[in-house]
This record gives sequence, C-alpha cells and structure tokens, in this order.
Amino acid sequence: MNYQGNFLTAETNTGLMDIYIASPDTGDKHPVVIVLQEAFGVNNHIKDICHRLASEGFLAAAPELYHRKGRHLVADYDSRKDFMPLMSTLTNKGILDDVRASINFVENLPKADLSSVSCIGFCVGGFASALCGTKLKLDKMISFYGGGIVHHREEFALTPLMEDLKQIKAKSLFFFGGQDTSIPDEDVKAIEKKLSETKVPFEVVIFPGATHGFFCNERKSYDPEATQVAWNKTLDFLKN
Repeated sequence: MNYQGNFLTAETNTGLMDIYIASPDTGDKHPVVIVLQEAFGVNNHIKDICHRLASEGFLAAAPELYHRKGRHLVADYDSRKDFMPLMSTLTNKGILDDVRASINFVENLPKADLSSVSCIGFCVGGFASALCGTKLKLDKMISFYGGGIVHHREEFALTPLMEDLKQIKAKSLFFFGGQDTSIPDEDVKAIEKKLSETKVPFEVVIFPGATHGFFCNERKSYDPEATQVAWNKTLDFLKN
C-alpha cells in the first residue's frame, strides 16, 4: 500500500509540538497508531516504523516528546551525552499530555478512524506506551523493551508504573530481550505477575538471545530474526 509521510504541528498546553504523520495514500479512514520514540528522538528509525504501519493500512503518528527543548531534536545512537539531557526532561505527566494532544490533533485529520486508537513504543517509548495503556482510552498497547517500569532510575524524572499496571485499560503486548541487562529477568517477571492480576488480556514475549534495541536496524544490537517475529506479532495484534 502506498503512503505519505510528513511533519505536522499540533498545539499542546506547553506550546507547539511537531508530529510525524504517515498514512495510506487513499481516501479511506484508517485506524490510528501513536508511535512513541526511543531515547534518540523521532529519527529515521521511528519514521520508518510509521511508514511500515502506513503501508499496512494504519495512520501512524509519532509526536516529538522533546518538543519542550526544541524542534526535530535527535541524538546519535552512540552519544549518551546527547540524549541523556533530553531524556532526563521527560515526565509521566508530560508524556500523557503529549499523547492526549496527539490524539486530539489526529482526531481532526480526514483519514483518521478514531474508533480504533492504539499505541506502540520503543525504549523510553516502551515505557511511555505502557504508561498510556494505564491512563488513556486506548484499544491496544505495545511496548518494546520499556525500561524503568519496575524501578526508579536516578538520572530520570520518570516514575515506575507497577502500581499503574493494576489499572491498565488497553489489551497489551510486551517485548523484551533475554540478554537486556537494563531490564533483568526479575523485572520482566514482576511486570508479568502484575499484569496477571488484572482482567485485561496481555502477552509478554521474551527473545532469549536478543538485547536492548533489538528491533532497530541502525543499532549494533539489531536482531533480524527477533525483529521479524516481533513485527509479525505486532501486525497480527493490531489487526485482530
């Protein structure tokens, strides 16, 4: 399916925010997927995910969560000094405000079918997606290797989600790498246990040989086999 992609600008309660929008090149309405960035911003990888979703019939919208610090801010994958100051500015409230603003903005796009709104996120976006799944009215939520869900990380203002998971509203799909040292096995088990106490359908998928960032083909941690399985599961999850 052919698609179009470009940045549009939305209003938030803290100023303007650019959102990368990709949608099928048809006149129909399409289910919406909010795409939440890695620590590195709305870069080529995040745009590519939007394009892939659009080619599958979704309207994908990736808000720039760093908009309070500037426009189109991206960091190199190997430059911790570039992304850490940006990532440390994120808060749970700010993320929720930005995703609400994104949904409100997309609501006015002629190609958006607001009867179905889902969320997918990677890295810190995986945390953000899980957060949104507990607080916002979403149909489905997908989280790829979201860190900080279980334990607070001193360098960040984000707060853990273990209590929030009790109120999760969206049908959920979590992906983790078995070799991800930033999200140990005991954290994954704690998330799974907390989800099992709810009545919301969920699935936790662990790729034993994969590590953090395995889905990104621009990172050294890229795992093509795990990526293909995860992508197939993602599409099946979103479409059914």
